[in-house]
Amino acid sequence: MRYDRDDAGHRRIATLDIETTHYKPTQGETVSIGVGVHERANPLSAATLDLFHRRGADDEATLIGDALARLEEYEADYLVTFNGRGFDFDFLAGRLDALGAQRRSPAIDTAETHLDLFHDDRKDLADERGEKWPSLEESLAAYGDHPKQTTWRGEPLDNARFGDELGPAYLDAVQSGDSSRAALLRATITEYLTGDLRANLWLYYYDIGALEPQL
Repeated sequence: MRYDRDDAGHRRIATLDIETTHYKPTQGETVSIGVGVHERANPLSAATLDLFHRRGADDEATLIGDALARLEEYEADYLVTFNGRGFDFDFLAGRLDALGAQRRSPAIDTAETHLDLFHDDRKDLADERGEKWPSLEESLAAYGDHPKQTTWRGEPLDNARFGDELGPAYLDAVQSGDSSRAALLRATITEYLTGDLRANLWLYYYDIGALEPQL
């Protein structure tokens, strides 16, 4: 789905995406968090992407804190996510509550400085049209952009398979001390998470007309 939006002239754009084992924080865990930032004056390929992965059984709260701290360190003037308002930040807050850790809310997560490319407009537009809610990949495809899809065990990886299969497999490897298996799984998670971070930025720039559609 395309969405025409004004270019407000933000110069430093941040993004965030998380990977979990379930969509409910009471039933799942955070596996990995990716944050990134792009300076409008530079090519998109020069965007900085920082990934944070679970490394042990009891490091989830630390992982969340480190990732959100890095997001703040970017000192970006705008944040773009895909369902970050509807899912990512709520999930992280729920996990910190479940872990008995102090909540951390980045200053940039406000209605004025955080644009959720799905929850803020595409979701409502799809409802108005009587259409299914578009995924991030489908939204990019509307501009003719079809990024390489991450595969795992010979099949395309999506959020459902990540939560049911890859995420639990990675946590099991980490918690059992199987460093070789964890490294292999982490490589797939890195590819998947990096792709989503880049897609968030690309979709925002398509929406504001800073990138030409690939059709």
